[in-house]
Amino acid sequence: MRDKGAVDISTATELKQHFDQLVQHDYLQQYIDDTRPDQDELWLAYQLIREVEPEERALAISLAWGFVHAGVMIHDLVSLHNEDDDRLKKRRQLNVLAGDFYSARYYQSLAGVNAVDMVELFGSTLQEIYELKMAHYMDKSLTVEVLYDQKATVDALLLLRIIQKETDEAYVKRLERFFLTKRVKRELQATVDKETINVLQKKLVQTEQSLKSFLNSQRNDILDQFFYGRLTT
Repeated sequence: MRDKGAVDISTATELKQHFDQLVQHDYLQQYIDDTRPDQDELWLAYQLIREVEPEERALAISLAWGFVHAGVMIHDLVSLHNEDDDRLKKRRQLNVLAGDFYSARYYQSLAGVNAVDMVELFGSTLQEIYELKMAHYMDKSLTVEVLYDQKATVDALLLLRIIQKETDEAYVKRLERFFLTKRVKRELQATVDKETINVLQKKLVQTEQSLKSFLNSQRNDILDQFFYGRLTT
């Protein structure tokens, strides 16, 4: 029997709608670029986590992952709005606060199912993620190609830790390529610079081709099942 007030999620759309309700806020809607996980990202995370966690914990941990993913993405926007214009200053400050808002939501989600073990895992992994991101920003020698690959590593790291797959090379490569395609598509939607658009379009084609090369019809795990319907049609 389900607990009173428990959420019954059976489709990707229901999960995305539930997530969006939890982060609904007027300031976020009005001032912040949309960094929420898209439906595919959130649903894949939920499917993978359900393999290693009971249902109630799986949903809470998946939502917590989504909040962290959004927070990490939104912090990437902070430096883009560091200008003298008052409107852009306000937007920059709200980006910082939005990242903190998402962080608070992930604690709340994990606390709701007494997932103390996951609080420790999230905390230690986030420390590592922010250290990696600081290293990226400080290293002026990185090419665009290498920078995007490193961003993909960061995007996939927490989910790999949750499902305990970070030492499975084929798994890691597929998940990183997936998040890279999502990141590039998100940035394509946000940019108007023609030169940047050309670079991103080329990167997207390369990344999708790379992901296809990792698919294996004989392996038949959740990742391959998920990607086949989206990359081969």
